Order: sequence, then C-alpha cells, then structure tokens
Amino acid sequence: MPITLRNTTQYIAQFVVRKGGQIIARLPGIAPEAQMTVPTADSYQVTAMTIIDGNTYTSAPMDVTGAVSFLAQVRQVREQGTYEFEVVQGYSTRPDQMQFQKTTIAPVTFTIEKDGVAMQAVVVADSFTMETVDISDTFYVYAVVNGVTTDTFSTVNPNATVTAISDTSTLEQGYFTLEID
Repeated sequence: MPITLRNTTQYIAQFVVRKGGQIIARLPGIAPEAQMTVPTADSYQVTAMTIIDGNTYTSAPMDVTGAVSFLAQVRQVREQGTYEFEVVQGYSTRPDQMQFQKTTIAPVTFTIEKDGVAMQAVVVADSFTMETVDISDTFYVYAVVNGVTTDTFSTVNPNATVTAISDTSTLEQGYFTLEID
C-alpha cells in the first residue's frame, strides 16, 4: 500500500512522511508536475551503537516489522578479556510502539534504516529507561517548497494521495499547502 506524493508547484517539493512518530520517508525532492509513491509497509533495519572505553561498538542490522522492543547490553567475555555488545530483540509491550532500552553505562544510539538509508535515530541516555517511537496507523506528511515548510497534514488512509499546491488565494499568495485525496 503506497502513499502517492504529487507536486503541482513550480518548485521542487521535499516531502517528509511519518507513520505515527516513525519517519518512513524523507525525500530529497520531487520535480514540478511529478509524483512518487512511498510504500507504507513497515519493514526496517535497526542497528545500535555505543562507545565503551574509547571503542565504538555497533550491532549487526536487525530486520524489523511492526511493534518490537530492543535491549542493548554489554556482556563480559571473561575467557577473552573483552566485552561483547549485543542487542536483544523482543516483543513490544504495546502494539503501536517500537521500544528501546539499554543497560550500558554509555548512551546507546539506535538507528532506524530503510533500504540502507538512515531515517531516524533514537538515543537512550539512561539505563533502564525506555524510549519509544509511536508506529500507529496515522500518517503525517509535510513538504518544503521553495524554502517554505507547509503545515503537517494527517491521514489514516495508507493509499492517500498528497499534493503540494501553490496557494493562489488573495490572502495567501506565495505560500504552499498540501491537499489530501
């Protein structure tokens, strides 16, 4: 199910689409009189990164679909005299959230990626504190057109068409807005 993004202005329109609080698209620009579709399927990759004693540790990418939880932890490997940074993936306690926690001393940055492109970062600074990202079924869209950011519009339709238009009314000339079909 894709959301269709259209640009009917005379400028390039850069769209940002969120599903709940999760960024699912951040497009570099759609040319005037062009359109693009954005899949709304929620399959992503998540990696975690922390720094321990000056060394950077990064987890392997984990494929994610829907509501999940992540726990980043450092485990001591006595036989080798080293640390192992691992992320345990589990079930979210809420069906509309991705949940992130850590037990490490240093902050952990979880990066949510789509097709190898970083979309969003979640930083967990305090141990045993849960950070969440809302992944509810409401989509939020805004665009930047000629340096002007439109209002954010929302829809629950995963097949919506969102069009950037020039507002030509007497009071609003030179501004841009979005229409949702």
